[in-house]
Amino acid sequence: MPYHRAEHLNHQDVRIDELVVHSYEMGVYLVEADYDGRRGFLVNDDNHPQRFHSVEQVKQSLSDCTVRQAWLVHQSAYDEMCGGPEKTDNTLKVPLWV
Repeated sequence: MPYHRAEHLNHQDVRIDELVVHSYEMGVYLVEADYDGRRGFLVNDDNHPQRFHSVEQVKQSLSDCTVRQAWLVHQSAYDEMCGGPEKTDNTLKVPLWV
């Protein structure tokens, strides 16, 4: 699976086609970048997904490169109650800075 490092992408000559910030509970954000035709998550030095604690932290980590499209994506778990109706796609996708 392809992956990227923020320090490799954060340069003025880098253009990221699409950036997806996945929001999880407890203020954890994982970032997926489509760069140079390769879509992959940002990873740390140990090749584990790099955790961010805010959208602002993501912005600061990629402040020098150009991002064409950015999205914040969140899926709520509140519709997973026993005896409730069938689960529907409740994905919230909100545009971020450009």
